[in-house]
Amino acid sequence: MAQPTGINTWANHIVLNGDNWDDIIAYLNNPRRHNYKFTILHLGDSHIQPGIVSDEVRRILQERFGNGGRGLISPLALAGTNEPNDYLLKSSSSISASSRLLSSSKPAGMGMTGVAVKFGGASTTLSIKAKHQGDEFYRITIYHSHSTPFDVEQSGTRVKGKQRSRYATDYVLDTETDTANLRLTGSGALFGVRLLNGKRGVVVDCIGNNGATYRSYLNIDNFALQLSDLEPQLVIISLGTNEAYGSFGNITSNIDQMLTDIRRVCPRVKFLLTTPMETQKRGSRGYHIQSNVAEVRDLILAYGKSHHVPVWDFYQVAGGAGAANRWLSARYMKTDHLHLGNDGYHLQGSLLAEALLRLLTGEDDGSDIVAPIKQTVEPEEETIEEETTEEEAEEE
Repeated sequence: MAQPTGINTWANHIVLNGDNWDDIIAYLNNPRRHNYKFTILHLGDSHIQPGIVSDEVRRILQERFGNGGRGLISPLALAGTNEPNDYLLKSSSSISASSRLLSSSKPAGMGMTGVAVKFGGASTTLSIKAKHQGDEFYRITIYHSHSTPFDVEQSGTRVKGKQRSRYATDYVLDTETDTANLRLTGSGALFGVRLLNGKRGVVVDCIGNNGATYRSYLNIDNFALQLSDLEPQLVIISLGTNEAYGSFGNITSNIDQMLTDIRRVCPRVKFLLTTPMETQKRGSRGYHIQSNVAEVRDLILAYGKSHHVPVWDFYQVAGGAGAANRWLSARYMKTDHLHLGNDGYHLQGSLLAEALLRLLTGEDDGSDIVAPIKQTVEPEEETIEEETTEEEAEEE
């Protein structure tokens, strides 16, 4: 399938805005790193929840710097929502309670992943499978509700746990595997599981939730403290679309609070903000540009510039104004005029990974982008009037 026209390859560049990434560049390119891992956390909304964007970043960076493991997986399907297709998490027992990020009630509590599940009965067998070749694991971390770790058995033998924090417990399996059936006993809630190997390389942890905003993550109790158990060196934040479809007057203060909270517990962490691409919303006479997306994009760019936080401007990379029509015509955007299809998310992920790779290998210096004098693609107003269901366009 041909890619959308009008992609601005000249803009596919991370602007550092005065930040300095020399330390992480040196760390990644040091051949004496031995078994050290470089952890990236990708935080986002429904564009990130399917895992396709993050998986492209994971694949491309691991090809260059090594595969440190699959990373964080969340019980999204167990909680009743969509999840990435490169892993499975199944329970032998029924789910007695579950919570999702935007649920009005949260009977299972809420963890950093935006979902939580409780199992029926005193114990359950949790089946874990990493589907991609090379994602075998023997070290796992189970993220659970406050101070309620699980007792874990594998093949009838107890697996000794080492509590990392009030929300996380580490376990080491006998052998490296792509499949594990673990007997969990305990009354706590499960927030997620992290899968690691014993090799050096990049780990890309992904947290994505339908409808998420900066504020909805900030509303999770001890959100930043829970994230600190991942020990991220780089946090990529891909939010803003849902603010554009709701209220975005406080987005600048919410960005600032999130970064401040995470820095408090991870003082050496680096951040990368990304902007959302153009979308369309349905009106009485068909679809038209959701102009708030461009305003949210401008606020994210302005925050990055004034606070020396790096930014990847996907709005401009995707084609700027008029991009939604071109991505729709190429069938890279779904007929809800809001979400991308699989090919679209693969393209978004590969573009982000390429920009990261150029910066992390020293090919790019992170300076400001200079746009070409002549633009070959003119902004266009959309007139597409495809039908879609309310369910498709209901949530970002």
